[in-house]
Amino acid sequence: MQKILGIVGRIGAGKDTVADYVARKYGYAVVAFRDAVKDVTEKEGLELTRENMQHVGKKYRADYGEDFFTKVVAEKAERAGGKVIIKEMRTDGDVLPLKDKFRKAMKIICVDADAEKRFARMLARGRTGDPQTREEFEKQEKHESELGFTAALSHATVGVDNNGTLGELYEKIDKLLKAMEYD
Repeated sequence: MQKILGIVGRIGAGKDTVADYVARKYGYAVVAFRDAVKDVTEKEGLELTRENMQHVGKKYRADYGEDFFTKVVAEKAERAGGKVIIKEMRTDGDVLPLKDKFRKAMKIICVDADAEKRFARMLARGRTGDPQTREEFEKQEKHESELGFTAALSHATVGVDNNGTLGELYEKIDKLLKAMEYD
């Protein structure tokens, strides 16, 4: 039976950290919405910035349906077979078709952390496009919410608090996957 593990969370919460850990330790393939949006952004001839990718994501969802990128991601997940992580789900249009398609095989983990912790992590990772001030961080959070990019959070099966250390996060993920029989 295929096991689909969706990972959602706010910016800087640790979604990539969880996905990388689960993929490495438990042998999950990773399918990312970002890659689907990135491909279209590149085809549009745009620079790969957070703003351009958000714009392309919104435009294509409006022009071709909320599930435009979801269809691409679902096909990749099916081809991968076995155990698959789907990350970077943001909207209802990202989540609902996948839940409908994969049904009981899909579980969704929401990774969460306090705003201060998330902002500090974003500063430390130094990723291009990440906010450099608290004001930029709050503006980015508000913008993502206005775009509907936090709707996926409400579809989580379980939540994981990521306010502690990396070791504590890994321990929580191990226990969670074992309890869900997704290890």
